Amino acid sequence: MSYASSDVFLFQASLRDNLLYGLKHAPLTSVPYEGAAADQQRWNIDEARRSGNPDLDIQSDWINYASAGATGPHDLFEAVRRVLDAVVLSRDILDLGLRSSADLTRHTELARRIVELRAALRTRLEREGLSELVVPFEPGAYNKEATIGQNLLFGAAAGPELADRALAANPYFASVLRQAGLDRTLYEMGMEIAEQAIELFADLPPDHQFFQQLAFMSAEEIPTYETLLQRLKNRPHEAVSENDRAMIVSLSFAYIEPRHRFGLLSDELMGKIVAARNTFYENLPPELQNAIERYDPGKYIAAATVMDNVLFGRVGNNHPDAPDRIRSIVYDILDELGLYAELLDVGLDFNVGAGGRRLTAGQRQKLDVARALLKRPDFLILNRPLSALDQRVQEKVLRNVLEEARCDGHSPAIVWVVTNPAMGMMFDRVIVFDAGQLVEDGTHETLLAGTGIFKELLS
Repeated sequence: MSYASSDVFLFQASLRDNLLYGLKHAPLTSVPYEGAAADQQRWNIDEARRSGNPDLDIQSDWINYASAGATGPHDLFEAVRRVLDAVVLSRDILDLGLRSSADLTRHTELARRIVELRAALRTRLEREGLSELVVPFEPGAYNKEATIGQNLLFGAAAGPELADRALAANPYFASVLRQAGLDRTLYEMGMEIAEQAIELFADLPPDHQFFQQLAFMSAEEIPTYETLLQRLKNRPHEAVSENDRAMIVSLSFAYIEPRHRFGLLSDELMGKIVAARNTFYENLPPELQNAIERYDPGKYIAAATVMDNVLFGRVGNNHPDAPDRIRSIVYDILDELGLYAELLDVGLDFNVGAGGRRLTAGQRQKLDVARALLKRPDFLILNRPLSALDQRVQEKVLRNVLEEARCDGHSPAIVWVVTNPAMGMMFDRVIVFDAGQLVEDGTHETLLAGTGIFKELLS
């Protein structure tokens, strides 16, 4: 039996762990141990039995593959893909995969073919006259669609030393900015950004939608920057502490001229930034060698997301629909190159957060239905499982689930508490309750021909 409802429970782990949770079973196979490992395992079993605990091996495979219609890990993915397609969750997981970094110990094919992927994307964009949608990274040039910080680093941070706000505070990076004559320039730019951001956003409530467009600071940080701005106003650059200077300079790192349009970026400044980038890598100290992965058109950047690796550039800010169009093209290319399943597998590694809060309510409900469906139970009970979705999507998922549940000769009993009486036409039998009492029972056609509550609900 499997059960799913509108009240979904997810634990803090990957999408994959939550999806396969319904297949968990006491180990059906044993792990062979030899030598010292075998001695240790015998000791573990003996200790578990002496203390009254189960002696099951945590290193065994706890997945019941047969329940999902699979024979082992090698063909489970196909069953997973089918249920994800059924609940219309595959595209969501692909999106999460594109925004995630891939584990290159498992997704070797994606890394091996990244140059082929990039070339296929460029060719497709040129063929469709969409080359301007993506501005590629070039080692000796400034990318106007990328942030100042991205142009300075020209790479992906692989450790905390150069990530996010730590970049401006890093002593070596600060010395590079001073050497290039950028320290004062970026500080003044940061001050101007802070003034304009506070003037525009300070009076808005924290949950206002405009904050989604504010890349420089969060709603919670505005009071901090407001206080900092008052303290630093009219103070000479030399008199500002290193911590305060780093906080202000870090604001400039998020600036993109075509997007923010404050008129702060000149050709001379862009040239200085590219020169500083070269200096940064020429003198990079040994302790920072592993903290950054420099962009290289011929290799996969492990610290970057899958989408950043495929694009190897930035989407133009002057095309509002560009991100959606690019994603659609990337999905097509991945499918053509046989890498669709690889990306879906990357997405399944996404951590859903505490209680699944990193997913939307609709995604949580879809995942819960997929988990129940994957088990291929004899009894599938669904209690308003998709209430967070609009009616059109609910009906589509319902049709898909009924079809998937009954494939391969399987014929489970399905009980579905629907949110719309019209959905009853997809079932063999409709039962109507009113105030906890059974008031009608029959087929959709017979109840519709009657004069009871069901007909009233439909009208």
